[in-house]
Amino acid sequence: MAPSTRASITAAAATFVAGAAFLGTRYLALAVFVLTVALALGWSRLTHMGRPFVTAGVIVSGSALALVAVLLGGQEPYLRYMTIALGAVVVASLVVEVFVPAQPGHVVNAVASTSAGGAIAVAASAWVAADRTPGSAYLVVVGAITLAIAAVFSALTSRAGVNSFLTFLFGIGAGAGLGFVFPQMGWYGGMLVGAMAAASVVLIHELYRREPRPRSAWAGIASGIVPVLFAGVLVYLAGRLLVG
Repeated sequence: MAPSTRASITAAAATFVAGAAFLGTRYLALAVFVLTVALALGWSRLTHMGRPFVTAGVIVSGSALALVAVLLGGQEPYLRYMTIALGAVVVASLVVEVFVPAQPGHVVNAVASTSAGGAIAVAASAWVAADRTPGSAYLVVVGAITLAIAAVFSALTSRAGVNSFLTFLFGIGAGAGLGFVFPQMGWYGGMLVGAMAAASVVLIHELYRREPRPRSAWAGIASGIVPVLFAGVLVYLAGRLLVG
């Protein structure tokens, strides 16, 4: 899959999150769950591991548990409730290896791959935690929109350094502009959220740039969705810095 296609998937997924967040927390949780299902379907192919359905089951189960825990959590910080799901994913990755073993010589890689995919899916619940945080109105909407804009510029040229610069420039710029649109954020808060969103895009796309392009469509989709799920934690941290 071409970098421009992957960037388009990232932008589309981020726009999906922004729209769901505008509708409400439950819609946001549903949108995040849909994205984690798409991630699960392509994760084993993206990491060149076997047992796609087993791996997908662990990832989807971890995501569902984390989202439910964060949604039903009664006290702040809401993100703390997802640690239960994170621990469950790691244990499940080990248990799965016992009952559905990988090929000889790939045991450690299989456990690491399943755990990493589950951790990303669980971390995506941070979008919901950020949305539930009092005083952080429109934080998720701004974060997702800046993420979509940053993704567009992450594959604009054939030079990685230029793309990274443009991603941060327009991500931060978009965040500052949205800060004026949503006065609750402020331009400085928008800049911080934009910087976090741009960092998510640059970090993940730089890693994938060093790997062979995935041939599977689902693997390519998964690679485009990862920055969106991962960005939830960074947006949540930005919100905690702004709100306290």
